[in-house]
Amino acid sequence: MGQNRRYPGAGMDRVIEQIVTRPRPVWLTNEEIDLEHDPAVESPTPTPAVAFVRFHEAVVRPEVEVLAWNEHAVRIRFTTRDGQKHEGWVWKDAVRSRPRRQVSPRR
Repeated sequence: MGQNRRYPGAGMDRVIEQIVTRPRPVWLTNEEIDLEHDPAVESPTPTPAVAFVRFHEAVVRPEVEVLAWNEHAVRIRFTTRDGQKHEGWVWKDAVRSRPRRQVSPRR
């Protein structure tokens, strides 16, 4: 009694809980993408862009890579600050070309 016991499974339980409760993007469904009737065009190389990405908790606008698209949707990939990689489909109107950085003229 009064001892501080360590339970070997407790650390693993915490890791599992963190993974399960970690925020994940809300992607379009297969029905919304409708690749059967509107096939995707694959990008030969990933194209830089920015996109509104919905999470249950918030909407963010990360820098993304465009991987494919059809008339209504775009497949994107991005990495969050904590290193998580995400890939999925968003509505086409949620994606914009990445703005070019202004270079100030030399004097």
